[in-house]
Amino acid sequence: MGDAPVVDRGGLIRELERRVGREGARRARRDSHARRRPRPCGITVHPGHGCPRGCVYCYIPEMGFKFERARPYPLSGEEMALALLYNRRFEPGPEGTFIAVGSVTDPFLPELKEKTLEYLRAFDRWLGNPTQFSTKSRVEEDVANDLSSLSLPVNGLVTVLTPDEDKARRLEPQAPTPRERLESIERLAEAGVTVDLFLRPILPGLVSTEEIEDLLREAKDAGARGVVVGGFRINRSIVERLRRAGFDVSEIVKRADEIPDGRRQRYIRTGDLKDRILSLAREVGLTPFAAACCACASAAGVPCPNECWKGRFCTDCGNPACPT
Repeated sequence: MGDAPVVDRGGLIRELERRVGREGARRARRDSHARRRPRPCGITVHPGHGCPRGCVYCYIPEMGFKFERARPYPLSGEEMALALLYNRRFEPGPEGTFIAVGSVTDPFLPELKEKTLEYLRAFDRWLGNPTQFSTKSRVEEDVANDLSSLSLPVNGLVTVLTPDEDKARRLEPQAPTPRERLESIERLAEAGVTVDLFLRPILPGLVSTEEIEDLLREAKDAGARGVVVGGFRINRSIVERLRRAGFDVSEIVKRADEIPDGRRQRYIRTGDLKDRILSLAREVGLTPFAAACCACASAAGVPCPNECWKGRFCTDCGNPACPT
C-alpha cells in the first residue's frame, strides 16, 4: 500500500465545488455522508431511503426506516462524491476507504437504479475507491453492461438465502424469486462484473444445510465467484415477524443470549453454521468469504483494510495482496 498513488483531495474538492456550485457544495457539506464513520465493510452510501421488500428478517425498521416505496437520495452524483471528500475519515483512491452501497435499501430497486448508476459513475470519475453493492433485484443486461463499463473496481453481492421459492416468498414477500436473482448473478458474471452470492443472514432452523448446499451449487453454475456468509442480528420485533410468517423460531431463540426490545439488536450465535457453509463453499468451488470487506478487497486486488488475514475471519481466499 506504500506505493499507492497520492490523491490530491484538495484539488478534487476545488474542482467539484466549481462544478456543483455554491448551493451544491453547501448540500454536500451538510449531508450526513460528510460526517459518517466508516463501518468494517466501508463507508455506507445511501442512493435512497425506504424499501418495499418487507423482508421479515430485515433490521431497517429498527433503524428508523420504513417498508415503503423507496425515494432517491437528494444529492447528485458529483455532490455525493464531494460529500465523501469532505469527510476526513474517508480516504479517496484505489487503495482508499471501501464504499458500500445498499445498506438500508436495495440500490437497484426500479426507483433507485438510475440514482445508483449516477453515484457509481461519479465515484468512477472522481474517487476510484473499491466499491461494493448488495441487491436482491433483477439486474438486467443493460445495467450489468453499465457496471462492467466502469473502471471502478466493483464487487456485486446478490442476496439469496434459500432456493425454496415458497419459503423465499414468506421470508421476502416483495422480492424477486431466488431463480430471478440467480439470473442476476448470471448476467453480471457474463458482463464481466465480479459477483458473489450474499448469504446473509444465516437463518438457523429456517433454512437447512441441504438447501444451502443446493443454493451454493446453483450460484456456482450461474457464474458466482464466491460467497459472503454473514450472521444474523435480531430483536423482539424481528422474531415476532418471523413467527407471524409461520416460521418456527425456537432454534433462533436458543442461539440468542438476549432478545432486545426497541431498536436495539443483537447477533445470535451462528459460528458453527458459518464454518459449515464456508466449508461447503470450498467443496463446490466457490471462494469463501467470512466478511464482505474480504470479497471487496479480493475483487479490487488490494489488502483487506480490516486485516482479516490476522484473525478468525480469514478464509484463505487467495487474495495475493493480503499478507500470509
